[in-house]
Amino acid sequence: MLIIITFGETIIGIADYFKPSNSSINSIFVFFTVASLFFAYIAEFDHLIEEKKTGQTGNLLIYLHYFILFGLSLITVSLKFISEKEANSLFAISCLYGGMLLFYIGITIAITSNKPQYNSINKMNLIGYAISLLNPSLFIVALCSAVVGIFNAGMKVRVLYQR
Repeated sequence: MLIIITFGETIIGIADYFKPSNSSINSIFVFFTVASLFFAYIAEFDHLIEEKKTGQTGNLLIYLHYFILFGLSLITVSLKFISEKEANSLFAISCLYGGMLLFYIGITIAITSNKPQYNSINKMNLIGYAISLLNPSLFIVALCSAVVGIFNAGMKVRVLYQR
């Protein structure tokens, strides 16, 4: 429940991108970033977790949510900073991809409760991080984070359909 509330806070945090004076293609990319994270979370925890697995207490699934919670919090903060001229772009981009890394570490740990076929996430995060650092404009950062998120959510869908 706390993760769903945190996703709600993230949506509220990106609301400034959708004011008439600020709306642009960047707004759509930022929204796709958050939506793809939500989709990856729902795909993993609602569809891919083996609920009848024996020999596990479920404590791992509880504690891995700390990674997801801290990751979402970093993403929320970074999405606020990225569009501000005064903010240090290295800090904002590092928070964004650090948050995505934490989020996907939590998702990846959950794989121990289902199929272990989701190993390209960290590579994609690093590629998006590198591209964003090379050109830290809002458009490139929003585009890269959206592509990374959509790719990772797509990988979850692929695993879901292979089931």
